[in-house]
Amino acid sequence: MRKVTTVSLNGNAYQFEDSAYEAIRAYLDHAQRALADNPDRNEILADLEQAIADKCDTFLGKQKNVVLTQEARQILAEMGPVDGAADAGAWDAEQAVPEDDEIPPSQQLVARRKRLFRLPSEGMMGGVCAGLAAYFAVDVVWVRLGFVVLTMFTGVWFFVWLALLIVMPAARTPEQMASARGDALSAREVMERAKKKSAEFSKAAASGLRDVERNLRETFGR
Repeated sequence: MRKVTTVSLNGNAYQFEDSAYEAIRAYLDHAQRALADNPDRNEILADLEQAIADKCDTFLGKQKNVVLTQEARQILAEMGPVDGAADAGAWDAEQAVPEDDEIPPSQQLVARRKRLFRLPSEGMMGGVCAGLAAYFAVDVVWVRLGFVVLTMFTGVWFFVWLALLIVMPAARTPEQMASARGDALSAREVMERAKKKSAEFSKAAASGLRDVERNLRETFGR
């Protein structure tokens, strides 16, 4: 029998084996120190928590509601180190679980599998074709062309597409988008996304400021 700890990851409750919880907590504490001087620190930490929560979801289901030690180790190995401090590279997922904590043989490392999602952000009509293309690793153009040709010969394929639009879940989070291709979101990608989002915000703010200045000159400069 093993103790279980309930924690909140970005507002959602998850149950961990005690050693799994300690590994996750140590990783997030490490990330907090590594990002101490980063202006986007709070946003990145929230995104890291969400990414870990999404990875936890891949191990949970109706018959399983606890994240096991080996699963936590795999999650942290996928996340990788958080850059930003001198000791950031010191993080080692293999050392995340204490050496004296025995892991039952039944807790085998789970192979990452692709998950079938719609990709609305990459699609033209709901992201069905984009999701199928990602899952089967083919060019989305061929999938779209196939649907068009088949629909021209028989209208049944339109209803197939409509059924898939309803049945396939939409990939909303970065981790889900990565899972659609069989990949795993890493901390590096989370930080790059935050940096890109911050740059886009700064660019939009600067553009808005220039527009305000131009309007003021046009209004009062005469």
